[in-house]
Amino acid sequence: LKEVHLWHKLDHENIIPVLGITTEIESTLSIVSPWMEKGNACNYVKNVTNDPRPLVSGLVLLMRGIAQGLYYLHTRQGGAVFHGDLKGSNVLISDSGQALLADFGLSHLDNSSFNMSVSSALGWTVFWTAPEILNEGRKSAAADIWSFGMTLLVCVSP
Repeated sequence: LKEVHLWHKLDHENIIPVLGITTEIESTLSIVSPWMEKGNACNYVKNVTNDPRPLVSGLVLLMRGIAQGLYYLHTRQGGAVFHGDLKGSNVLISDSGQALLADFGLSHLDNSSFNMSVSSALGWTVFWTAPEILNEGRKSAAADIWSFGMTLLVCVSP
């Protein structure tokens, strides 16, 4: 529920919105968001039939969208939010080809009056995770930027 509460408060063109929650699937709590037919960022970039733009300009626009979403999270009123698990599979692509950050399960709201943190020692994807998160569990804007760089690297790699 912490993830839903945090995610629901986020309002930006590069953040996928939460539509609600349900327990209809195997009686577990599930977050409902719009379906993104184009899938995630890395799969989208690797399939040239998805995007008619040249690879480089399409990739630049996707990465710009991710950066704008991170900027919103890190500078928002009410406290910075650190994603904590940014990777290609947590960036979904809208019908118009826009990058949408998703999956805020490991996010941390940096606000002294309201501390919401969901963490799991095994929840992070090691390849994308900044050393300070792996070593100390400390989420930060810098750690999200590390993950942003790794996302770019993985998405452009064959």
